[in-house]
Amino acid sequence: MIEKTKEGLKILKGLNNYQALFIDSARIDDCISYLFKNNLRYIEVNSFQGYRLRDLNFLTRLENHLEGIVIPEEHYDYTLINRLHKLKSLGMVDNGKDTIDLSHFPDLESLSCDYSVRLKGLKCCKGLKDLTLTSYKSKSKDLTDLPWLENLSVLSLLKTGITTLRGIERFEHLKELKLFSAPKLETIASMKALSNTLEYIEIDKCKKVSDYQILGEVKALRKIILSESGEIETLAFIKLLPSLEFISFWGTNVLDGDISYCEGISYVGFDNKRHYTHKAEQFERR
Repeated sequence: MIEKTKEGLKILKGLNNYQALFIDSARIDDCISYLFKNNLRYIEVNSFQGYRLRDLNFLTRLENHLEGIVIPEEHYDYTLINRLHKLKSLGMVDNGKDTIDLSHFPDLESLSCDYSVRLKGLKCCKGLKDLTLTSYKSKSKDLTDLPWLENLSVLSLLKTGITTLRGIERFEHLKELKLFSAPKLETIASMKALSNTLEYIEIDKCKKVSDYQILGEVKALRKIILSESGEIETLAFIKLLPSLEFISFWGTNVLDGDISYCEGISYVGFDNKRHYTHKAEQFERR
């Protein structure tokens, strides 16, 4: 949600009390003054929200202040980002020319970026808890090229060419795994190694996945989302998950059609199909 301050500046407010100031290139002095006056340490740089310049030179005035920055467009010069040593949160896309060395950010906890040769020092992010990578590639077609990140609890992969999740077992504190547009992914079997920690799995547009029965071995699961992905032979695995509270399989076909396995779960979401034993409306909460 975007709100305006009494000074006419824009603030983005999100979950967990997140607040970030949109930098207005026509009012940079006002923006910087607001950040210091209100001890606000998170910003977003977005041409759709008032930033018209191509350089980020204003960052030199915030080197020792900023803890978070989001840059969703690639047409900026990123050189100065490497000087923001207090960053705890960084979100950006690859601009095709500038190198970002993550070793400059010893306090980094959240990272969302493209996986490219210009991204350096991921192995140095010992405190990283939340990682989102777009276009992750690996010669071994799995997760073994990712460095071991001992505190990682949330991993999201978008547009990846992996075929298996081999290597995920190293992230022994992982609670959430999200896979979006992994058209070559064939098996999710490796996640059973996270049986006692993984609470949330989301699989979206992964048409080749078929071994969903493995989910029955991930005993800590509370939430499952399987959207527009490979066909599910049966939902019988649900009965093996004592903590499951939420399941959604919109756009993903259940071959045996038996939706009775979902009875008793707090939220169940799916699109109706002729061969299903239940209608989605039967699971609506009253």
